Amino acid sequence: MSILSATIGRFMPRFRTLGQWVEIYIPLVNARQITRKTLLNRHAHIKRIVVALGHRRIGSIRPHEINSLIVDIHQVHPVAAKRTLIEIRAMFDEALANGWVTFNPGKAVRMPRVRVQRRRLALAEWKAIYEHAKASRPPWVHRLFLLALVTGQRRGDVAKMRFSDVWPDEQGRPHLHIVQQKTGMRMAIPLALRLDAIGVSLGEAIDMCKSYAPLDADGDGFLLRKTTGKPPCPESMSWRFEQSRESALPADQGQHRPPTLHECRSLSEREYRRQGINTMVLLGHTRQQMTDLYNDDRGLDAREGRYRTLEL
Repeated sequence: MSILSATIGRFMPRFRTLGQWVEIYIPLVNARQITRKTLLNRHAHIKRIVVALGHRRIGSIRPHEINSLIVDIHQVHPVAAKRTLIEIRAMFDEALANGWVTFNPGKAVRMPRVRVQRRRLALAEWKAIYEHAKASRPPWVHRLFLLALVTGQRRGDVAKMRFSDVWPDEQGRPHLHIVQQKTGMRMAIPLALRLDAIGVSLGEAIDMCKSYAPLDADGDGFLLRKTTGKPPCPESMSWRFEQSRESALPADQGQHRPPTLHECRSLSEREYRRQGINTMVLLGHTRQQMTDLYNDDRGLDAREGRYRTLEL
């Protein structure tokens, strides 16, 4: 700690170090209602910022210093650079509100562009991956791919689906009830929802999950389960998708990374939107802008030589 931080800083916060502010800032972040994974990610970004600038007097940090940090990170990990700048801006906004600084130097730094490397999953590819898993992988694997596509949910939410999550609404129509792990969004999806592209409804997909592995004595259990009755872990789910993809499809020759299990969510959104389904509600988003990111096919139609037809 510098002499200024230890003396004048006792009365004028702008002379204290960024590291001293972070000791106050972290409890503010911890108090937010965010998931554990998001909290851990934010702590990682904060640590990165403190290592680079924690020794500096908070009131003397200038945009060019932050820009230099972001440029260095961007050369190695573009996504981390963007998230770090977002955290810096939030950190200085809180400092500004608490009288530690008079302006936010992070606001003057241009947000780095992140080029999406992972390509989208095509329906024909999903079908090939599904059929391969059905023939060659443990029985829960192809059911995973089916549930991920029919529900449009994230892998963590698919893993925790249980038969007891299905119950009827006031009109007696059965729905699958989900509380999303990432956002806490509470959703009820009707079992009558049908994905026309593969001719399977949610109710039919759930029925396919009943008899392939033991259930609890009361007939309840996870839709996806191993012989132990326990659900697969998220990492295993992703690995099984990659394993099936590599076996069912030719190796990617392009500049993009091959699609992952999460791309079933985008494919689900695109197919359901063609049917006229409200995909913002299905995916559990609060803003249409986020749903539209999943609808972006990243040039998939062009690569397959397809045209978009204007319906009259």
